[in-house]
Amino acid sequence: MLNEEILKTLEDGKLIIIPTDTVYGISCDATNTKAIKKVNEAKERKDAKPLLILVSDEEMLKKYTKDITPLEEKIMHKFMPGKLTMLFKKNELLSDELTAGSPYIAIRIPDYKELLELIKKFNKPLVSTSANITGSDVVASLDNLESKLKEKIAYIYDIGPLNTNPSTLLKVEDEKIIILREGEVATKIKNVFKEYLK
Repeated sequence: MLNEEILKTLEDGKLIIIPTDTVYGISCDATNTKAIKKVNEAKERKDAKPLLILVSDEEMLKKYTKDITPLEEKIMHKFMPGKLTMLFKKNELLSDELTAGSPYIAIRIPDYKELLELIKKFNKPLVSTSANITGSDVVASLDNLESKLKEKIAYIYDIGPLNTNPSTLLKVEDEKIIILREGEVATKIKNVFKEYLK
């Protein structure tokens, strides 16, 4: 996945579709507001919705967030990289365009070596949102990619059908864990951190 063409496409503020450790996602430079607008246009979103970002490691995660709590640290150490997305307070390096005005940003460190290498080389987080038009089914095979969406994408990296599940989404509030989407690792998180569940 790591090649000069993908890197140049991202640097140019264009959109790509790549496999993740969950489903195929539309990605772009998460620090480029024009590229973020292109994502929302490609997905034909009527209203702004927050976007998820992928980072290569905890160091990059901390670069774009603030006020990380001890409980957030513990969960992160235990379940990242992996199919866990967490909401953190964002800092000024990320635009409100990315979060639809929310002070929180959803972040995941994917458990996928090639993707981590790409993010590390690009040295900035990537937006990741399912490769479908809003309201359509999530795409696990690019054979099902809608043609009008395809027209908006500058580069597509196809590795065939993916057989995976969505990530678990959680937020820590007042040192309590709120699970917002169950996903694959929710049961493990509940078992390990049961005394912190809201």
